[in-house]
Amino acid sequence: MWDSVPEGLPARGWAELDETGWGALIGWAAGSENLRRGPRQDDSARTVAVTRTDRDGNVVKSVEAFTAEDRRIVEEEANAYLAEAGVEQRPPGFRWFVRLPTQFLSWDEFSAAATQSVYALAPQPIRPSEIAPVMKQAIHQLYGGQTDAHRRRG
Repeated sequence: MWDSVPEGLPARGWAELDETGWGALIGWAAGSENLRRGPRQDDSARTVAVTRTDRDGNVVKSVEAFTAEDRRIVEEEANAYLAEAGVEQRPPGFRWFVRLPTQFLSWDEFSAAATQSVYALAPQPIRPSEIAPVMKQAIHQLYGGQTDAHRRRG
């Protein structure tokens, strides 16, 4: 499925998926007709908050550079979640974008609605393999239950 996603940065009405397994599962459920992918941007200006406990038990917080190892871990974790859900893993090196259903203005709104819908349809899903079919149903409903051909917009 992921290899059939067209390349190219989308215009208005699209949002970048977050880098979690949950975000990847939302993208999978939306289907390739509602996804676009673009090259992964340079992470060199990115930082990550780090919390450590020192020998004396003191919590030490710092901000560090986001490394190539961090990138590898982020992509591995998202793909591990997809694998647990029984879903094909995404190829590395891309940013992923989803077409927002017309009632949403941002990824945060869409993601929150997807989460709420999943847990309204199945209050007790525990494993990703249990969540995947429910996510597919929830996303279908958020797109208005229309067929893929009817959902296509520029």
